[in-house]
Amino acid sequence: MTEWRRNLRALLAMLALAYLFAMVVSGAMPVQRQLVRFEPKGVLKMAPERIARVEISRGTQHLTLLRTGDRQWTTADGIDIGPAGSRVSMAVQMMNTSGPVREMAGAELVGVDTTPFGLDPPQLAATLYNGAGEPVLAVRFGARNPEEYLQYMRLDGDARLYLMSRFVGEEWNQAMSAATAR
Repeated sequence: MTEWRRNLRALLAMLALAYLFAMVVSGAMPVQRQLVRFEPKGVLKMAPERIARVEISRGTQHLTLLRTGDRQWTTADGIDIGPAGSRVSMAVQMMNTSGPVREMAGAELVGVDTTPFGLDPPQLAATLYNGAGEPVLAVRFGARNPEEYLQYMRLDGDARLYLMSRFVGEEWNQAMSAATAR
């Protein structure tokens, strides 16, 4: 190997060590610019942890749940729902993180028969309350779309119709089933 190649390798090694030393001294971590920072795009605009009470109804069933911890919930009469609390917390979180696949403005629905959307009456409804007892979000889930991938959803007081991933409504169904099965 020639002398200049050996010197070049030694120089590159010293530069790499100098770069590592500068990172250690400055405390800076390399930035992964190709990664996208997560931003919640759901219909619940506040942090899910701030939801203190949830009312869920499905058909003739009605359930009121109160948050007692991060993933702990009790019924209105104080009975702990145990592991079902994790499902309720996940359902609330999905309202914050999972955005609609499509939003249809009220003007798009003028003259459209909305019966096939299954929202009157809804298959499942949920109302979320903050710590002060004020309603933050009231949502109604309807039928799934013909391909079975999405589910129709409407917010109380909002003329828009949303198409959500079916997993959001299914999480609410599972949460109610788990909480009532205890």
